[in-house]
Amino acid sequence: MRVLILTGRFGMGHIAAAQALQEEILREDPTTDVTVLDVIEACLPQLRHLIYGCFDFTVNYCSGVYNVLNRVAGRYPRAPMRRAMIQKVTQLLAEHQSDLLISTLPMCSQYISDYKQVTGDTIPLYTYITDLDAHNEWLAPGTNCYFVAAESTRQQLLRLGVPGDCVVVSGIPVRTAFQRRRHKTLRKQREVLIMGGGLGLIPHAKSLFDALQAEPEVHVTVITGKNETMRRELSEEYPDFTVLGFTDQVADHMRRADLLLTKAGGMTAFEAIHTGTPLCLLDPFLMQEEANAAYIEREGFGIVLRDKETATQQMLALLRNRDMLNDMRQRMAVTLRSLDQISALDKFWERRQAAC
Repeated sequence: MRVLILTGRFGMGHIAAAQALQEEILREDPTTDVTVLDVIEACLPQLRHLIYGCFDFTVNYCSGVYNVLNRVAGRYPRAPMRRAMIQKVTQLLAEHQSDLLISTLPMCSQYISDYKQVTGDTIPLYTYITDLDAHNEWLAPGTNCYFVAAESTRQQLLRLGVPGDCVVVSGIPVRTAFQRRRHKTLRKQREVLIMGGGLGLIPHAKSLFDALQAEPEVHVTVITGKNETMRRELSEEYPDFTVLGFTDQVADHMRRADLLLTKAGGMTAFEAIHTGTPLCLLDPFLMQEEANAAYIEREGFGIVLRDKETATQQMLALLRNRDMLNDMRQRMAVTLRSLDQISALDKFWERRQAAC
């Protein structure tokens, strides 16, 4: 059996979800041929730097413009360059000869749906929605099944006319490394993990870091990723912190942490839920982050630092409240147990049996 997972680097959550699904499928059936493909790299290689460069610039420096474009895409959910991309997709699928297509990116679902409509191909397409908000752009008529993060996302799809038997509440897929929970005892020293692309956006970052350094029973680990300048500066100014650059041990650090300070990304939220790490979220500034943050607050998995003036006090108050942290971990565990244990392969073979 061959599975093709289509994704793109419009935020690393889409890529991470695709990689997590690849792990899941191979764990379930090691004989399956699973390929993860960046649709922009595969179909528009000459334009990939321009497309991704424009996206990164807009998100990091023009978030208002990004949100406006997102709203427009929600009203008119049709991917650009439709005719040319149908030809590219046709060539792509002829090359890979897949039995099942999985998408972790709205654009990919749209292109595959257009291809199926034009060619009459009945190849199954499963769409994994990687945020808590089922933005209209995710809706693609060629999708046979949607895998969503939460019951609230499922209800949103039902209101938009998606049949109930075509929606599975599976949570956002995370890699195997994040699925091993560690029992977190109430230690004297508490661990704070700070990470994510929003480090430079932390309100009053210096006052927050100063306050954490002054806490005698708190140890702080900061992961700056590829931002080497920030890693050097923080290491020099806060010698008691553990400051790391890029690391493949994020899951281990998350499991050790009593509290995670980060952006409101859907993937990061579910990695924290799987590891049982309460969340302290930066005030969201992208449209999809608003829905993610609202979900975290509503389910009691963490807090959102919406008031810049009181952000430091809010975080320290939560860190000192062991009962609240423990309650957040318990709520996360309950949510994990409530998720549907139905995989993409389960749905595929169920569909095959029904057809027979």
